[in-house]
Amino acid sequence: MAAITASVIPAVSGALARRDRRGAARVSGSALRITALLAFPMGVGLFVMGKPIMQLLYPALEKDLAGPLLSTLGLATVFVCMMLVCNSVLQAHGFVNLPVLVMLLGGGIKIFANYHVVAMPKVGIYGAPVGNILCFSLCLALDLLLISRVIPRRPRYADVFFKPLLASAVMGAAAWAVYGLAEKVLSAVPEGETEAVLSRTGNAMATLGAIGVAVVIYLALVVALRAIARDDLSLMPKGERIARLLG
Repeated sequence: MAAITASVIPAVSGALARRDRRGAARVSGSALRITALLAFPMGVGLFVMGKPIMQLLYPALEKDLAGPLLSTLGLATVFVCMMLVCNSVLQAHGFVNLPVLVMLLGGGIKIFANYHVVAMPKVGIYGAPVGNILCFSLCLALDLLLISRVIPRRPRYADVFFKPLLASAVMGAAAWAVYGLAEKVLSAVPEGETEAVLSRTGNAMATLGAIGVAVVIYLALVVALRAIARDDLSLMPKGERIARLLG
């Protein structure tokens, strides 16, 4: 996201300096679309695979506690990524202070949620990532509202979000199904036990296999749905080469 936001501001500002509002709108739309294409599958993947990933990376931790925290934070990161690019779009159009005010409002929500929700005995630490979701989802909603009100030729949000969200949802369902099937196949009953248990090696195989299948499915859907255009790739490193590969 840092690379994309760094490229958005000079690209949009340069187009506006040439009085090319259409070009500025095209760059803004491409930046939002690329961010959605990257952030949505990341968030969905972490949400679906939170427990297996935590068990893979930190086997000493209690996966039933740490897994849901990672899953919830995965959803929060989607809002974070989209908000960062929206901030860059607003700043490139000269609205420097609006993103700061939005962040202050979101920070207030985050502090309120942490103070009150985390203190609830039945919620506890799970309230912290929930506070992140509330904070950054509010920031993103306000940023999108501001973009629609103050920026001419603003991107059509349906075009930006629908295809990445659809591809990510299908990808997440596939990852969940593949891991569930692999977990049943690879689980074994330890000596002296009555219930089947998935070993660390088995979890690694199931997790990496599910992620591999998810990557292939997502890339195939992005191509099939034409979720990215040649103009969008101009913001990415080696974008022209990728465009030639995609035809």
